[in-house]
Amino acid sequence: MYSYEEKSGTVPLSSANRPLGVTLLAVLHVIQAVIFVLIGFVVVAVGGFISRRMLVVPHLLRGILWIIGAVLIIVGLLYLVLAYGLWSGKGWAWWISLILAGLGVILSILSLLRGGVVAVITLLLDLLIIYYLLKPNVKAFFGESGPQPITSIGQSGQPPQPTQSTAPAIGSAKFCSTCGAPLTMDEKFCAHCGTRIP
Repeated sequence: MYSYEEKSGTVPLSSANRPLGVTLLAVLHVIQAVIFVLIGFVVVAVGGFISRRMLVVPHLLRGILWIIGAVLIIVGLLYLVLAYGLWSGKGWAWWISLILAGLGVILSILSLLRGGVVAVITLLLDLLIIYYLLKPNVKAFFGESGPQPITSIGQSGQPPQPTQSTAPAIGSAKFCSTCGAPLTMDEKFCAHCGTRIP
């Protein structure tokens, strides 16, 4: 029994075929997630400290700090979800990564126009990420370029063997019906016993 992929001549890519760059991007997003979550908790803790120790500070400042901390924690959790999507080859993760890199390019260019020289590094990194995500094997891992065709080499690394139904019939061997000697295709009489070949 063949699966649909085998019948249609296509095979899906598995996580075992994950490109190295995709793995690195996923790990990078996990690190970013941890940093954002930790900073978020620190900001929330600072807001709590202010509410207890510094009564002269307006409640508005404490609320702002808590909102900023909550936003940072949410952003960290979203980075964690994105890392999972990249790791498991989800198409939406490919699109989100591409959009984020594109926004990074735009922001870096705007920063360069304002005189921020450090933005050159982020610009180059975002351009590199876009180039990498658009490579055919990376797009195929995320299912954005269609399934990969099965090549002429089989799963075992050997070329497929012709079957009896597909092998061309060049001609069957002929033998003399009297003595059993082998015959060529154009012989009219057996060279061994002289019997006429029908």
